[in-house]
Amino acid sequence: MASETNNLTFSTPPGEVDEKLYSRQLYVMGHEAQKRMMASRAVIVGVSGLGVEVAKNIILSGISSVMLCDPELPNCFDLGGNLSLSVGDLNKCDEDGSDGKKGRADLCRDQLSELNEYVKVDVASNVTSLQDEAGLLKLVEGASVVVITVPLSTSLLAAMNDKCRASINKTRFIYALSTGVFSTIFCDFGESFVVNDKDGENPATSQVENILTSNPAVVKVLEDHGRHGLETGDYVTFQRSSDGESTYEVKVTGPFTFELPGMDALACS
Repeated sequence: MASETNNLTFSTPPGEVDEKLYSRQLYVMGHEAQKRMMASRAVIVGVSGLGVEVAKNIILSGISSVMLCDPELPNCFDLGGNLSLSVGDLNKCDEDGSDGKKGRADLCRDQLSELNEYVKVDVASNVTSLQDEAGLLKLVEGASVVVITVPLSTSLLAAMNDKCRASINKTRFIYALSTGVFSTIFCDFGESFVVNDKDGENPATSQVENILTSNPAVVKVLEDHGRHGLETGDYVTFQRSSDGESTYEVKVTGPFTFELPGMDALACS
């Protein structure tokens, strides 16, 4: 598949993490997660307002490469949401002097590629339209994730999702739309993908006031520190206990109390 690529010059050897550039996310994610991201390849179908925002974020995060696919011509509505387009882009023609005008992916590529020197930004030049099923299905090959940000037919979406599931590297599939006040998203990360984080919130911390003598043990936290914020089925870890930092499943009995099923209070210290 033919594509156009921005010229890359690296100040850090390929494969090595630029700790100055990614310092903040390294603090959150760690080196191993960053290296996995740096080995990933994303395909973004649709470079409208949402598509260009997705592209910007993953380029800044340091993904290996991004393939932009959107041969559609920009319109006046794009100017209100696409940070990479301007009024002058509405009538911009191809550099070869032909009568054909540039699509949104071509117009946004150069500005997006300037965001991160380590990320290769390509344009899928062989896809003639967003209804080109054969061309779009070819984009799945070798991709880590396919993100679709513009409306496509249900049959085409299903075909791309099936192609992602059948791919050798189990390509992730994301379909997202933003229509003003309302938005929608569909994610398919494969049959074996498990989400353990219920709400995305950081783990809560509470000070234990006492452990009530009962079986199962009942833990009460200091009310001055606020509610514990736990739900039945959550897990807690006790620090500075005699058996180290052990983890227990909880059954919530109140905003400041919870049980440790199967744990006798006499065994707690």
